[in-house]
Amino acid sequence: MRRSLKRWCAALAVVSMVPLALTGTPSSAAPSQHATCRVPRMTGLTVKAARSRARVAGCALRLSGAAVKIATVQSIHTQSVRPGLSARVVSVSVNPLCPGPGALGPPPGEPIEKPGATELITGVFLEGGPLVFRSAPACKDLVGKSSSGTITITNSVGTVLANNMALSAGQLLYVNVQPGAYTISGTFTGGSALGPITVNVPSGEIVRQDLVLQAP
Repeated sequence: MRRSLKRWCAALAVVSMVPLALTGTPSSAAPSQHATCRVPRMTGLTVKAARSRARVAGCALRLSGAAVKIATVQSIHTQSVRPGLSARVVSVSVNPLCPGPGALGPPPGEPIEKPGATELITGVFLEGGPLVFRSAPACKDLVGKSSSGTITITNSVGTVLANNMALSAGQLLYVNVQPGAYTISGTFTGGSALGPITVNVPSGEIVRQDLVLQAP
């Protein structure tokens, strides 16, 4: 009887100690659940660079937006936490991958008309070349910059409004005109001819019509 009582008491002592052991042992997951990082700037970086910067800072990175196909090209559009603040997780939106020609041309859909002073806008563009991949919030918004060259504009009766006007790279020619039809021609710096092309400018409209050379 005494032996049974001693065994029962020993078992009771072990059972009473178990909850103390469980509650007294700290969880190894607790620190990581509450750890924060100093958020770095990731907007504008490529996905690969953003991942590297988040890893160095100790931030958990959550991607949204476009699917990542080429991490070295696609860029970060926005981030959920401003740089310099503390956070556990930073969500970023990824820009889509935009395949297109190596040389981007003018905006699509020319001639482009919008209300305003009666005006003609034009430039010289090289468009085409090998396929390349870019990243942007909206692929349709990717347009090229004009090349350097000269432009001549004449009206329907042959009067010259702009005679071999020189344009530097990235520059467009803006000409206030009367409503009517106009002929545009030009040359690239280096001698390649462009046009002629005829465009109609209605009253109270700004019309954009560029000269474009297709690259192989």
